[in-house]
Amino acid sequence: MQILLDGLLFGSNLISVLTSSRVAKEDANMMLITGTLISELLNLTKASVMGNKKICNVSSEVLKVAQQILEGTRTLCLSYSDASKEGTTTNEEKINEKRDLSFTSLTSKIVNYAIQTLYEIGVFAASGGGTYVTMLNLSWKGVVTLLQTNKGALDEKLKVGDIITTLISLALEMLKSAAESWFLVPSKASPSIAEAKRAFLPIKFFLINAVRICSAYPLEALVVQREIVSCALAVSNLGFCFNIESQLRAVREALAEFVEPTSFLLLQAVISSVAMDPSAKCEVFECLLQTKRQVGFLTTEESDMLASAFSTGCDASLPGGVLLFLNILRVAPSLGESTTLELCKYLGNLFTVLIHEKIYPFVLGSEIPILGNSNPTPEITWQPMHTFVVQTLKAFLIFVVTSSSVVAWLEAETILLENLFHTHFLCVAIATELLSFVIRHAETALAYQIIENTLSLVRIVAPHGLRPRTACSFNSLLSCASSGIVDRIFTLVSNDEKSGIYLALLREGFPFGSLSDNVQKIAIERLFTAISEFMEAYCREKGGSDARLIGFPVHALASALVFCDLKDQEIFDEKTSSLLFKFTSTLIQNYKSAPDNRIMDSLAKLISSSVDIISKTKQLYGYPEMSGLFKDLNSLFTPKSNSNTTFLPSLGRFIAGLCHMEIPEGDENSVCTALWNLNHTMLRERHWAVAHQAVAAFGHFAAHTTCTQLWQFVPDDPALSYDVETGTVTDANRFMSELKASLEKEVALNAAGYSGEEFGFLIKEGESLQKMVKTSTSAVVPMEICEEAPETKKRKIPEGFSEGVELLQRGLKVMRGALDQNDLAELGNEISSQMACIEKVISHLVCLSDL
Repeated sequence: MQILLDGLLFGSNLISVLTSSRVAKEDANMMLITGTLISELLNLTKASVMGNKKICNVSSEVLKVAQQILEGTRTLCLSYSDASKEGTTTNEEKINEKRDLSFTSLTSKIVNYAIQTLYEIGVFAASGGGTYVTMLNLSWKGVVTLLQTNKGALDEKLKVGDIITTLISLALEMLKSAAESWFLVPSKASPSIAEAKRAFLPIKFFLINAVRICSAYPLEALVVQREIVSCALAVSNLGFCFNIESQLRAVREALAEFVEPTSFLLLQAVISSVAMDPSAKCEVFECLLQTKRQVGFLTTEESDMLASAFSTGCDASLPGGVLLFLNILRVAPSLGESTTLELCKYLGNLFTVLIHEKIYPFVLGSEIPILGNSNPTPEITWQPMHTFVVQTLKAFLIFVVTSSSVVAWLEAETILLENLFHTHFLCVAIATELLSFVIRHAETALAYQIIENTLSLVRIVAPHGLRPRTACSFNSLLSCASSGIVDRIFTLVSNDEKSGIYLALLREGFPFGSLSDNVQKIAIERLFTAISEFMEAYCREKGGSDARLIGFPVHALASALVFCDLKDQEIFDEKTSSLLFKFTSTLIQNYKSAPDNRIMDSLAKLISSSVDIISKTKQLYGYPEMSGLFKDLNSLFTPKSNSNTTFLPSLGRFIAGLCHMEIPEGDENSVCTALWNLNHTMLRERHWAVAHQAVAAFGHFAAHTTCTQLWQFVPDDPALSYDVETGTVTDANRFMSELKASLEKEVALNAAGYSGEEFGFLIKEGESLQKMVKTSTSAVVPMEICEEAPETKKRKIPEGFSEGVELLQRGLKVMRGALDQNDLAELGNEISSQMACIEKVISHLVCLSDL
């Protein structure tokens, strides 16, 4: 074995000599000999490394010399490659070129053989399980370096695509092995961040080398783009697998820091390639956003989890594909205008994927680690998936609006407007937030264009029924627009009451605050005028025709008061207030005698809106007609009917407002008894939304009322006292805990002052400030105040004050002169701030001395 070691040492020395004393370009025979020598030496080195286990006695020495040979070969190839690209061609070299014996061609053969050998040794070293770390680094470093410096001069037999595929396979094998060790063999202690980083470091090494090769050989990378996309998907999906397991949080952070950025760079190297045509890019986007296949790791079966995450192709693009597509949107400025246009077209696919039944729980309920690059040392911060989606889309829209083509923006706007009318709440919420963001920051012309296009679609949909969610979204867009735009839209919709758009917008909180002052005043006056005329006509006709049952003015004002917080005190006069009570009483009487369900439903909605108007108008609680209203409302629930649930939301707001009035207490008082019964009806309702609203309403009332017999307002069997599972067993403690939480919330929201502890801190801070003021002013002599008129009185400066100020000025000048000396410049820099403070104080004293 000593002969083998000596031979390797001789070869290493020979390579050093050939590198330092390069063969002349004209000497073709010497180059042939050199090529043969290098190839044989590399064969010997490869055989020595791969057969190292058979020669255990000298294994470390063999490896050490082999490493020197690999590094020397890389250096020699670089030197000869650089030499082949420089200088002029002699006549003898031209002759050698014809015989395929030129310096360049012979150098290329040496480099190709070196790359192939280094590649084979690198694959072998990767299977060593950490034994051949140095050999692994040297071999792959040589492969990448020689490929980067010899573009266009490679042998056809050398397949760069195979090298890229091998690197990806090695990375995925190690990643899968590490993941299985954490998933399938769970330990009592969760893996630490350091352990995870050690496991991911070689994976990052393989992927970063693949990125470098793909950047140098974009055409060859396109050949293996399927493997590249599969790799990026596997890494991204594995991250979501780690998200599911709370004990793997540290592993998830390490993956986000080490592997995910590198795997995305690999994908980005392919997508950003000029050689990749738009159709190929579209195939990648479709692969990332496909929804046809089932994703195993989204189920609860852990055995299928890893297998699905590491499946080949696009078999498991969700939700990893969503995250990859969002990251592509983040780098859109570097991909070109044509790619940006294609990305805009696929925004619709993104919305479709986001509402996939297996995906939107991730979007709403999961967090993902984000690698920040603001600090010198990158830090991991956890961010809700929904926030990441919205922020990424906002950034993409900024680029599209400001830098991209008009066609791209029109494509994006169309998709956002379509999703504004989507049936799924998540699409509507995201589209609303994105359009609101654009309207808030865009120029007026673009903002008005978005609002106008939205209104056009609303008009198309309105005859078929405008959903409340859509009307609420349109109001959100209007709240972000300028007052001029909102004024114009309000004028358009308010003059077209028949379409139902105006009422729909009012019911969902039309932004009256965004109107200009004049238009806002006119709009509010119009609401109160319309309801006054309507109530007078209704009471005069005692219901009248079916048109009166629609009650547009009533619903409009009720919605405006509930959602828009209008100031009604100056407009709702005493006459109109009395008319409102009479109108409500008439509605209740007509409801009791209604001939069919259709009329009952219409009257129920009018009663509900009327109660909302009263509950939002505080001064009405002091009117004597309120007692009669209590009794009328109580009669609606005696006996109880299924249709009475229409009133319950409004009744909850009405009960909350009872805290504004003095309530006579006692069993003999019919008004008080009616109020107890109303509250009992609310608290007994078992609908989950009404049950909690009832507790919140009663909690608000209890926190602000002067009533002392609050237990009389609570029934023996409130809905929230029942057992959740069976619904038959009652427990007062359950209800009281809910009421306690509501009361604590009310107290926290309405606390008017500081707590005792906070007052104590304020007192201490005040005392400290007083001491500081006394200390700073103790050296100043109090100034006398003359008993003169305010315009003539002056402060008298004591004698000697001005002289002292002049001495301070001269002293400061002397100090600055002394510090300006060369050998004291450093000291001057250290106390420059103190000198500046002294100068400010003296300047202030100079001003006082001049008075």
